[in-house]
Amino acid sequence: MRTGSAEVRGYNAGAMLLHWAIALAILFQLAGGFVMMRLDVLPDAGRFAFFQWHKTVGLLVLTLTLARIAWRLLNPPPAHAPMSRVEAGAAHLVHGLFYALMLLVPLSGWFVVSASPTAIPTLLFLSEHLPWPNLPIPAAWRSEGGESVAATLHMVLAYSTLALLVLHVAGALKHSVLDRQASFRRMMPVGHLPRQSTALLAIPLAVGLATLFLGGGLAAGQGESAKAPALAAREAPAAQPAEAGGWVVDKAASRFTYEASFSGKPMTGDIADWTAAIRFDPADLARASARIEIDAASITVGDPFVRSSAPGPDGLDIAAHPSLAVALDRFEKSETGFRAQGTVTIKGQTAPIEVPFTFEPQADGSAHVAGSAVIDRLAFGLGTKNDPAAQWLGREITVRFDLRAAPAPALGT
Repeated sequence: MRTGSAEVRGYNAGAMLLHWAIALAILFQLAGGFVMMRLDVLPDAGRFAFFQWHKTVGLLVLTLTLARIAWRLLNPPPAHAPMSRVEAGAAHLVHGLFYALMLLVPLSGWFVVSASPTAIPTLLFLSEHLPWPNLPIPAAWRSEGGESVAATLHMVLAYSTLALLVLHVAGALKHSVLDRQASFRRMMPVGHLPRQSTALLAIPLAVGLATLFLGGGLAAGQGESAKAPALAAREAPAAQPAEAGGWVVDKAASRFTYEASFSGKPMTGDIADWTAAIRFDPADLARASARIEIDAASITVGDPFVRSSAPGPDGLDIAAHPSLAVALDRFEKSETGFRAQGTVTIKGQTAPIEVPFTFEPQADGSAHVAGSAVIDRLAFGLGTKNDPAAQWLGREITVRFDLRAAPAPALGT
C-alpha cells in the first residue's frame, strides 16, 4: 500500500508477537492493580495467589520488554503513512515513554517487594522451585517507609502507563478511522500489507537476552534462598528428670504436628525436637502436671511462602526466642477424656491454653495419649506484619500430639 511517496509496511512476525504478548500482560496488570486496591472483591482463598501472579506477570513484562528492545534494535519500525511533524513527534514521544514505562513499572514493583520488611518471597508461577531474588538495595531502605515510597512510585507509573495507553489507542483510531490509513493493520497478522523483513540475528539476540535475564535471576534466587534463615534442627533441650509417678515419653513413637490455613488451603508441619516432663495419674488429678519445651528451630513449615519468613522477627524470631514452652497444672475429667489448662509461651508472650486429650492405658503398663490445642497466632505476634487481618494466613493454629509413654522408673532402681 502506498500513501504519497511512502510505502506502508506491516511489522514482522516477531514484532507482532512481542507487541501483543506485552500488551495483554500489561492489560492484565492494570486490571489486577485495580482489583488489588479493592481486595474485598476477591474470595479470601484467592487473595494471596492473586498478589503472587501479579508479581510473576510483572517480571514477564520486564523480560519481554528486554526482548522487544533487542528485537527493535535490529528491526526498526517499518514505514508508516506520512504524518505531520507534530503528529510524528507525538508518536515518537509516546513510543519512547512506553518503552521507558515498560521497564520502570515492573522494576518499581520489584523494588516494592525488595523494600518490604515482611520478607514474603517471590516464586514465579507460585512454584518453590522458581525463586526470584530481591533487588540488592541498602538495608536501611527495607522498611515500611521504604516500601510505602516504592508503592507510591509504582502506582504513579502504572497510572502513567494507562494514560499513555489511551493516547496510543486514540492515535491509532484517528489514523485508521479519520485519516483512513493503515495503522492497526500494521500490527495485525491479517491483511494484505507487505511485511517488514526480519533480521535473523534479532532472534538469538532477543531470546538470548530474555534467557540471560530470567536464568540469571533464577540462579540468584536459588542462592538467596540457600542463604535465607532456615528452621534447621538443633540439639534438643535437655530432658527433665522424671518425678515419681511420672512418665517417660517414647519420642521415636510419638509425634507433634500442627495445622493452619493458608490461602484457603491447609498448611501443615512437624515439631521435631521437644522434651516433655509429665506427671499424670487419672486417680490423682490434683497432683498432675506437664511441661513441654519445644525447640523453635525444629518446627517445619509446609508452605514455601510462609517458610521464608517463619524464622524471622515477624515469625518465631528464633534468634531471640529459641524455644517455646507449655506448662499445664490444672487437670480435670471431661466427657471425652480429660482436659488440661495452663499457659503457653511463644516469643516471650504468655497466654492461657486449654488442652483436651485422651489417656489410654495399655496392657504392658504404657499409655497412649492424644489430643490437640488451638492457639491464636496474633496473640503471640506471629505474622502480625505480613497478615494482621488474617486475609490469607489463618488466625488459628491447631497443634496435635500423639504420644506413647511408659511409667518412669522409681528413684533408686
